[in-house]
Amino acid sequence: MNPVAAPRQILIVDDDPDFATATSRALALEGIACRIAHDGAAAMAELADGQIEIVLLDIRIGPEDGTELAARMRAAAPGLILMLMTAYASVDSAVAALKAGAYDYLRKPFFLDELMQSLDRCFQLADLRRGKARAERELVQIRQLETTSRLAAGLSHDFRNMLAVIQANLSVLDERLHKADALKPYAQDALEAVQTAETLVARLLGFARARPMSGPPVDLRSLVSGPTDMLRRSLCAEMTLTVGLPDQPLLAPVNPGQMETAVVNLLINARDATGGTGSATIVLEHVWRGSDYARLTVQDDGRGLGPDALEHALEPMFTTKPDGTGLGLPMIQQMALMGGGDFRLVNAAGGGARAILELPCLKPGQGSGENM
Repeated sequence: MNPVAAPRQILIVDDDPDFATATSRALALEGIACRIAHDGAAAMAELADGQIEIVLLDIRIGPEDGTELAARMRAAAPGLILMLMTAYASVDSAVAALKAGAYDYLRKPFFLDELMQSLDRCFQLADLRRGKARAERELVQIRQLETTSRLAAGLSHDFRNMLAVIQANLSVLDERLHKADALKPYAQDALEAVQTAETLVARLLGFARARPMSGPPVDLRSLVSGPTDMLRRSLCAEMTLTVGLPDQPLLAPVNPGQMETAVVNLLINARDATGGTGSATIVLEHVWRGSDYARLTVQDDGRGLGPDALEHALEPMFTTKPDGTGLGLPMIQQMALMGGGDFRLVNAAGGGARAILELPCLKPGQGSGENM
């Protein structure tokens, strides 16, 4: 799956303010945001937030040697893509630039189209790196899910057998205890605990038996609106739920039960994050990611996710809730990955958490009744 394109941004390091400003303005017209640094200290400071991937660096920064600065920058940010510039091009300077780790080399003065061609190569490299890193993360997640699924299958079988024995004995005790017996409430509490345990085992078994999505394409609009309307009347009755659905059918080959369960889990998480009285926005839309995808976004106005939750939330059995099982989000992740899609959690810029589920779908209008 193609990664989401990152914002196009670079750092210009040049001691000539006029050149840096003019270049920045020209690139802004091409949709590229620029930061500017006029010396080595400022350039190193710009790397601190980890947002810079590409640097346009003059080989001479006042009294500083640009190649030495390039080496320091690469040491601070090993993945940095450096493009060096010089008005004094020579074989020696080109060799020095390559030794400093430069990806490309430009001679001043240059035309905007020359710069754009070089920057396009840099952006392509950055995209490839992000895609590779994402694929590696997803491979690790898939292996974790496979291991957890096997473990869940084994545990579910053993637990079910033990629970069957416990429930049978508790039922006998409950039946033989008189209603006024002081032990009656304890037996009933124990039976309720067994039923809760059976529900958890059923979830574990469902997690273990998950299979790639298949079957005829289903209109996702009903699979989103149905659970949302149900929770609006019950668990989310005190929340403000705003739903945005496309006008045309959005068809995807999903398991309806898995999709509805995903919507329920995401809305319950939004309820818990807002204390049950906040608001959540649910949006289903068609997006183009090299092919057609359906994107479901659920965003709440809670406090957002802490660093630990952002890092581990999709790992099986991880939970921040006292009564959580740690299976809800991993099950959504499993469904997405097995269906060729993607699932991720981020903190929204305006506050709150945002869950984004993307699944392959048909082009809007394709496969609908009027075209069949």
